[in-house]
Amino acid sequence: MADQSSVKITTTPPDLLQRMERYPRQLDGVMQEAAKASLLVIQENVPAYPQQKPDSQYVRTGYLGRSMGAGQSGGAIGQPDIYVVKKVGEASYEGEFGSRADYAPQVIGEQSQKAFFKERGWWTTKTIAQKATEKVNKVYQMAAEKMVAWLDGKSA
Repeated sequence: MADQSSVKITTTPPDLLQRMERYPRQLDGVMQEAAKASLLVIQENVPAYPQQKPDSQYVRTGYLGRSMGAGQSGGAIGQPDIYVVKKVGEASYEGEFGSRADYAPQVIGEQSQKAFFKERGWWTTKTIAQKATEKVNKVYQMAAEKMVAWLDGKSA
């Protein structure tokens, strides 16, 4: 997204990631899968465009939403401009999601949103992150459960 958002992973049991370090390929695979799933959750949480003022002469094109893989009514509908998961360390991944539209920061940027758009009810990238946080946490909880089950010999 245009503005930085991050997720800190805390697992139960607390030493799960350390225990999994003995199995780097398994840990790496689970963490990559979780990072990819997290981006999909974020994309699904793109809100609908705000209501347009009835007297507005502007005809919306929907380009900003489409560039984020979302429709004017919100939610995932296609491939976002920026949708990348990259490895940044041992079993550590970074995901990027967003729009390459040159005007996106002025419309939905947390730090750079223009008052004009804020007054008209436009959400920001932070709004998307906040809306997705609980579901992203669930993705990582499921990843932790998968690692625990694997360590317990319950899955391959």
